Amino acid sequence: MKIWTVDKIKEGFERFKNEHGRLPRALEIDQLEYLPSSRNIQKRFGGLARLRKQLGYSDVHFGKGSFRSEIASRVKDRGRKTELALEKVLRDRFGEVFVHTEKFFESSKNRVDFYVYSPDGNFGIDVFYTDTMRYLKSNINIKMGKYRNFPIELFLVTANESLRQDDIDRYAITKLKPLPKTTRIVTMDTLFTLLKARKAYSNPLL
Repeated sequence: MKIWTVDKIKEGFERFKNEHGRLPRALEIDQLEYLPSSRNIQKRFGGLARLRKQLGYSDVHFGKGSFRSEIASRVKDRGRKTELALEKVLRDRFGEVFVHTEKFFESSKNRVDFYVYSPDGNFGIDVFYTDTMRYLKSNINIKMGKYRNFPIELFLVTANESLRQDDIDRYAITKLKPLPKTTRIVTMDTLFTLLKARKAYSNPLL
């Protein structure tokens, strides 16, 4: 059995920080062979926050203060870049005339990221970025309040490439309130696969 000294753990934290520019989170720690499991850390040190403090780091609570602001900024930036890339894919696939961005729906002030017209049925797409599966629940709960009266099929698309579709499906079944039959949470790869099967209208400008 490997013995994890405080110095050895600090060495692992510094290695990750040098490679990624920040300290590792719990889910990342569990994937690193040069650090003990997050469960081990919880039992021995009383949690990651206490361990970070013991190791001399200033940002010990990743959900608060400057670290939280940094997360919000990074998530917003990644989400916007993904939206722009997806917009190009949608316009290439279905035609610029049939892809509306930031479209209002019903009489509300709510807007969907993309509203797409297709012979197989119109659909909406909401793109978001969540760092981990842990934060997926709060994201989805907020979005379901927004899209409670959305009239057509809706894809809630997570832009985090590290999340897998089978994990999301299991999480949706066990952790989330039942979604409307017309709503599905998907990865970007799953969305692209589904879009390939959708028919597109002929370009009216040709």
